[in-house]
Amino acid sequence: MMKKLVDTWKQEVERSFEGWDFSYLDDSGRWEMESLPWDYLKIVRQYLKEADRLLDMGTGGGEVLLTLGHPYHKTSVTEGYPPNYQLCKKNLEPLGITVKFVEEDDFLPYPDNHFDIIINRHEAFRLDEVKRTLKRGGIFITQQVGCENSRALSKRLLKKELEVDFRNQLTYQLEQAKQNGFKGFYNI
Repeated sequence: MMKKLVDTWKQEVERSFEGWDFSYLDDSGRWEMESLPWDYLKIVRQYLKEADRLLDMGTGGGEVLLTLGHPYHKTSVTEGYPPNYQLCKKNLEPLGITVKFVEEDDFLPYPDNHFDIIINRHEAFRLDEVKRTLKRGGIFITQQVGCENSRALSKRLLKKELEVDFRNQLTYQLEQAKQNGFKGFYNI
């Protein structure tokens, strides 16, 4: 039993990590995930129009983005993890998608009032930068992991209570959004 666990661990360490395709975990039966009470892609599709200029922040390898079928010449992505950035350069840029490396979220390398819609799954962001790069009336859709997520697991593994960064709490982010002039919140 212990040898099998060690062998599995070694395989995971040796596996290259790039993109957002974790289907190998689904197939292994080694993880479970609760169903979410919303469908991120359904929400994005509800607002995304063919003529929109789209930014996907922290796209990973672009796997989720490509399922949207948005016109490539109207699509831009950011990625800050070097292996994923190289994957985007290799797979997305030849399609006509603009790919930019963004290590920190305090500056998006795009002009003011550039995008109709910005989407973001689990990527850090600064609302003032999102607002700066969105056109007037533009839409920002984000799905984030809550600051309380996996806290009990972290406590068991680390044997200490983790500090919660209040800036990662939904109430704080909603207040920041209001202060930045965002309207029409949809949260679950």
